[in-house]
Amino acid sequence: MADRNEITVQGRLGADPVRRVGANRSSWVTFRVGTTPRGRDRTTGEFKDGRTEWFTVKTWGDLAENVADSLHKGNPVVVRGKVYVDSWTGENGERWDHVIHADAVAVEIKGGTVRYTKTIREPAAVPGTAAGVITGPDGSRWEAREDDDAAAEDDVAGEEALADDEIAEAELEGEMSAAGLGRLG
Repeated sequence: MADRNEITVQGRLGADPVRRVGANRSSWVTFRVGTTPRGRDRTTGEFKDGRTEWFTVKTWGDLAENVADSLHKGNPVVVRGKVYVDSWTGENGERWDHVIHADAVAVEIKGGTVRYTKTIREPAAVPGTAAGVITGPDGSRWEAREDDDAAAEDDVAGEEALADDEIAEAELEGEMSAAGLGRLG
């Protein structure tokens, strides 16, 4: 059996996430999460906040980009990952910090709503291949190639040559649609 040091923390961001770039151009995002337990005082019956524990969270790759683009100071989150303790010697002696290398970060929606939007990252263009990737509102994707320009011009000329009765068949309540891409014109 392998030893594991995974942790799940529910708390709030103490500040906006920060993008960082290393010497080898690799990037990651860090942010701080504070978690404060809340419990009932046995003598008074009132709810009281406990001591706030702070964690530094590090993320990489697509997760890091999505965190940086989505989260802000004060957002309630749930973070899962491996926990480490970083220690160093500073001006005031030995210091330490809990660090979570996150493999999952989610917005906690008990007190609000979230609208999910799938992220589609465009691959780097390779000369002589795809000039770009086009994504439709329904999530469909296709590549636009440089050599497709002539074919696209032929398609436009062909559309202009449609007979009036073909255009009438293509109209739907005065609007035209192309492959589910919405309204034209």
